[in-house]
Amino acid sequence: MNQGRYLIGEVSKITGISRDTPHFYSKTGLLVPDYTDESNQYRYYSRFNLWQLDIITTCRKLNIPLKRIRQILGSHDNKKVTELLMEYRSEALRLSDFYRQVADDISWYEAENEKIDEAARSLDHGISEIRLKTLPAETVIAGVMKRDETSYHANLQEAVSTGLQRAGSIRRKYGYMIDPQFMCQGQFYKFREYIKPDGVPLPLENPDTLYTIPAGKYAVFILHIMDDQADFGPFLRWLDENGWETDAVYADELGMQLFDYIKDYYCEVKAHLVKKN
Repeated sequence: MNQGRYLIGEVSKITGISRDTPHFYSKTGLLVPDYTDESNQYRYYSRFNLWQLDIITTCRKLNIPLKRIRQILGSHDNKKVTELLMEYRSEALRLSDFYRQVADDISWYEAENEKIDEAARSLDHGISEIRLKTLPAETVIAGVMKRDETSYHANLQEAVSTGLQRAGSIRRKYGYMIDPQFMCQGQFYKFREYIKPDGVPLPLENPDTLYTIPAGKYAVFILHIMDDQADFGPFLRWLDENGWETDAVYADELGMQLFDYIKDYYCEVKAHLVKKN
């Protein structure tokens, strides 16, 4: 060992880092050995290089990019280093909030989709117990009827395109407006789609896309849908036995289905009730 000069293997032994690490930093020009022996072309790292390597290692543990580390090494000014680190601290906090939101969203997605498994376990005949509930009004973002009824998803995507881009979260609940006339035929006929604004900003600049689900009495139940077919029989009998009719039916997807080609799914159905004449 030359006094105060260290080969790459010695640097690795002293610092505990792999030989490849200082070699990589040397190739990028971030850490250049201070001395080259002209007789054998061996490259030696100095004590100053060890200080540089310590700074680099500390910064990498903070996940600071190499470009910013180069600025820190070139400053030779502790105050300037502090200022640079504080800038990165602000970015780190922003990223921390971002990844916390990502983690929370993943947990939300898992919890939402557990509802699908629960429905699959609990429904014996494709429909749950029907409950009479009084619900408040609720504003949703709905697709404007620009195209034919089969294009309900395209209509909705156009209505929420800006909001989905601005949203910092994946949290959103999809729902459908169902035509009650087709229920007696066992058809789950969707003619309009909506999103409940959980993480999706309301498009206040375009009020045509806002729809208010009215307050009132509702029959609420979980329904199993297969190929847009469902057994509405128990619900239709419930209406007849209790003297109700329905003039509007809304269905909120259980979980968050990311694939529109899934033909087997569950919805919480809310049928708005009016008394028979």
